[in-house]
Parts: sequence; C-alpha cells; structure tokens
Amino acid sequence: CSMKLIEKCYPYIKESLYYAKLNNGLTVTLLPKTDFNEAYGVLTTEFGALHTQFKADGKEIVHYPAGIAHFLEHKLFESEEDGDVMNQFAKLGASANAYTGFRQTSYLFSTTQEVLSCLKLLQSFVTKPHFTKENVEREQGIIEQEIEMYQDDADYRLYMGILASLYPGTPLAYDIAGTVESISQITADALYENYLAFYRPSNMHMFIVGNFIIEEVWEEIIQTQENSVQDSRSFEKLALTHLPILEHQTEQFEVATSKLAIGLRGNDVISSQEIPRYQVCLQLLFAMLFGWTSKRYQALYEDGIIDSSFQFQIEVSPDYHFVVITTDTESPIRLSSLIMKAIHQFENDKDINHQQLALLKNEMYGDFIRSLNSLEFTASHFVTQLTDEQTIFDFPEIIQSVTLEDVFEVGRQFIYNCDMTDFTIFPR
Repeated sequence: CSMKLIEKCYPYIKESLYYAKLNNGLTVTLLPKTDFNEAYGVLTTEFGALHTQFKADGKEIVHYPAGIAHFLEHKLFESEEDGDVMNQFAKLGASANAYTGFRQTSYLFSTTQEVLSCLKLLQSFVTKPHFTKENVEREQGIIEQEIEMYQDDADYRLYMGILASLYPGTPLAYDIAGTVESISQITADALYENYLAFYRPSNMHMFIVGNFIIEEVWEEIIQTQENSVQDSRSFEKLALTHLPILEHQTEQFEVATSKLAIGLRGNDVISSQEIPRYQVCLQLLFAMLFGWTSKRYQALYEDGIIDSSFQFQIEVSPDYHFVVITTDTESPIRLSSLIMKAIHQFENDKDINHQQLALLKNEMYGDFIRSLNSLEFTASHFVTQLTDEQTIFDFPEIIQSVTLEDVFEVGRQFIYNCDMTDFTIFPR
C-alpha cells in the first residue's frame, strides 16, 4: 500500500498518534492505547445544523429546512437489507450512537472485542443511504416527539433563547433537530442531495482510539475505502450572516426561580490556526472574572444572588464564536447589569493577575490530563477540535505558554468588538 501512516509523538503524555490522508480524501487518525480494554471508533462528517444552505458547483445557492443534518443522521441507521444498524452493532457486542452538532455529525461505536467487524460496519452503513417517502414520513413523527421533549426543559430553552438573540435568522437560532414545521418539509430527495454534498470522503474524518492492533485496523480501513472514489463536484458552505442582535428578550415558563443567560457574540476575525490558543485565553479570562476562585463569584454566592448552577460556556469555531453565562437567580436584572459591567471593565479587574492565572492554568492542565483517562472524552473532543496543524494533544503546550498579556490581548480583541445581550426566563 502506497499510503503511509505518519507518526506524531507527544512525549509529555507518552502517546503516539498516527494519521494519514487516503487517496479518496478521507483523513484517518489512530491512537492506540493498549492499557485499555475498550476501543472507540468515530466517523465524522463536517456537516451540521449550520449548513442548511450551500453553493453547488459554484452556481446557485440551494436552501434546505432547519434540522436536515440531524434528520439525515437518524435515517442512516436504517439499512435497506438489514434493518436497524443499532441491532447489528449489538450482535457484535458493541454499542453504537451518533450525534449532530452545529458543524459536524459523528457516528461512533465502542466495543471490547470485535473492533475490525465494528469498523467495517461503521464504514459500510454510512455509505448506504436508503431514503423513501414512507420512511421519511415515519421519521418525522419520531423527531417531532424529540423536539417537543426538549421544549419542556427550561435550561435548554434558556440556552436556545440566548443563541436566538445572538444569531437571529440563522440556523444557530433553532434547535439542532429543527422545528416541527421545518422537518415536515424534509423530503427523501433533499436528504439525498445533502448526503451527496457532505458525505464524501474528503469531507470526513475517521478516528480510532483504545485497544486495537494498529496494522490490522489500518489494513481494514484501506481495504474498505479503496473502492470509494473522490467526488469531483464542488460544494461551498456559506458564511453565517450577522444580523443585529435581539436585546433583552424574556419569556415565562414553569420554573421556581428566574433563569438568566448573558451572551456575547464575537465579531473579531480569527484564523483557524489561532483558534485553540484564542479559546484557552478566553477560557482563562472568564475563569478569572467569574470562576469559583474569583472574589466576585464568592461575593455573589454568599449574598445568595447566584447558586451552584452558575456557569459559562465558550465556543470558538471557524464559523462563529460566543460566550454564554447562565444561572438561576432571584435578581436577574441586577445580576445582568453587574456581569455586563464587570466584562466591560475587565482591564481593571483585581482578580485578573499572575497568581490567579497560574492557579487556573494548573487546574486546566490537571483537568485535561485527567480527562484523557476517558476514551469517550478523547474521541469526542478530538473530532471537534481538529485543525490540520493542531490536535487536542497540543493543548497542554498552549496552556503552559499563555501569559497574562496574551489573555488581555484576546480579551480586548473579543470584548471590544463583541455584541452583548441577555435573555431571561421568569416564573409563570
């Protein structure tokens, strides 16, 4: 076989990663960990809830209903000849799953025995779409129930509410599964069109981690993939449009205490190479401002203005980046103005200092090393944080090299260009 695996060593965690790009365009990464019993396989396509419109062959722009990526993920588990793919994995003693995010869809299995058979099945069912008018209609009912179930979850409504305020009129404003109305417009033809556009080897990545024999797995992938050809048609994803944010939206719901979300939408431009470092700097900045070690957090907690539900989430991707802070609180209006003021005045904040930074960097480093004990964590984070230059294993080096000045610089870049708003759920 002409294709060779390239080895990349990470001495500090005593790991070696092997990767290659196949002739058909598929990227493969293997991470053998022989001290585990289990192996995880993940096949990911760069196609998620965000991609409801694209340009085909450089010509016209085609639009599809919200939730189509998630719908397609559901339908691929239904095989024409063998029925439910989940059952086939179960027969091999493996468990299988899939999840759709804003930017990707991943299919995965975990097993302690039949790694090669599972790997073969993973690659084969994803390449055999079977959509009919009848099976699409049946699925609409199933996904409708899933959408309605999430609508009953107040924390989920809070999160979707703030995203819809930050990115109105875009796919980020909707549930990843779509809406009851949008999924009713999905057809078998639309599913095939999206499948052909995004389920091409050059748009996909295979990652195997855990207990397996590297030569056998590599051989299996080569054999299975050599028949699939590179597609010559071109598809271009479109950039996310930034419309004006929605200010101070509220809703009433069955909750005991008000729920507050504060969102910051980044408008600065970050190159894909800078993303991992940028994300670490933002994470450290917000941890110094609002993390449990900050004086602000301690004071708000002692005064009963926030409780242990207080948290922040940071997402940095090539298409969008945002920070969302959420909490249950009796004083949402007062708390929102306190937090926004602290963000605007971050350069003079007493909690942002060398000592705090050193403490939080150690904590971040420790958490990361500990999390590598979970194959599931390693697999899911590996596929979401992948650029050609960097993998999640470059994280510790990034964490250690970040200085206080780096954190301030990213803070200025993000905060002084961002749009900020809040979203509140009040008790009915």
